[in-house]
Amino acid sequence: MDITWGERIDLFRYALTAAAIAGLACPLIGVFLFLRRTSFYGIALPQFAAAGVVFGFVLMPWWASHVGLGDVTLEMALSDTHAVMNYHLAWAATFTFGGLFALVWLGRRGGSEIGRVAAAFAIANAATYVFGRLSPVGKSFVDELLAGEILGVGVHELETISVLLGIVVAAIVVFYRDLVLVSFDREFAVVLGKRVVAFESLLNVLVGVTVAAGTMTLGPTILFGLIVLPPLAARPFASSMNRFLVASSLFGVLAVVGGVYVSFAWDFPLGASVVAVAALELIPALFVRR
Repeated sequence: MDITWGERIDLFRYALTAAAIAGLACPLIGVFLFLRRTSFYGIALPQFAAAGVVFGFVLMPWWASHVGLGDVTLEMALSDTHAVMNYHLAWAATFTFGGLFALVWLGRRGGSEIGRVAAAFAIANAATYVFGRLSPVGKSFVDELLAGEILGVGVHELETISVLLGIVVAAIVVFYRDLVLVSFDREFAVVLGKRVVAFESLLNVLVGVTVAAGTMTLGPTILFGLIVLPPLAARPFASSMNRFLVASSLFGVLAVVGGVYVSFAWDFPLGASVVAVAALELIPALFVRR
């Protein structure tokens, strides 16, 4: 018996809602990375977060024996990521902020930004597969995480990503003008007496939180697709920063909606489908003058 679209949406409502929230919030972070000319961070950092999640599995047997996982047994933790989600989120955040700190620190020493990010991505990608081979759940979990198989997202993951990305969006709204100024023209912000270091640190925290929560819940494929592609698609249509941010979020949500249709209609991985639709959104931008 065929499953109707309504039944599919109801069955996977947590995963679809989480993807829609990411489609709304992640492009906003992508806009600020675009302004700072560090869009490649949106590709490298999710890979660091993925490596952190997989490393958490490698360390889990030792952690369960020496630190403990609360009331959760090791067997339950290995078979159900929902049971120890905070544990995995902590490792995703640790690797994300570690990679971000390294990129920012090396960036202040000069040299090629593209080269640093490319090297960081290569290292994080290799580490993900090595950790996957060493982890108790093995290669299957790594393949599922990287492929963007997110339909198993549950209510706990949805609550986590809703709260964290909600905080990110709220911070962007409250500190919007200062974040834009610091990202667009750092030297002018210094002249105006703005707390440049504080706002740069805040933006880095927002990037790290978004990447860690998004990768843990949805995987790196859909995350760096939503961070990088919607802002690129929206830029030629935006005549102001407000429109740039709104259009980027709109393109992100449309990519999720289109990706859901493609995934359900042709039985493709949802994460990869969302990224494919986001890539198609770049085509109209090719015919629009900035």
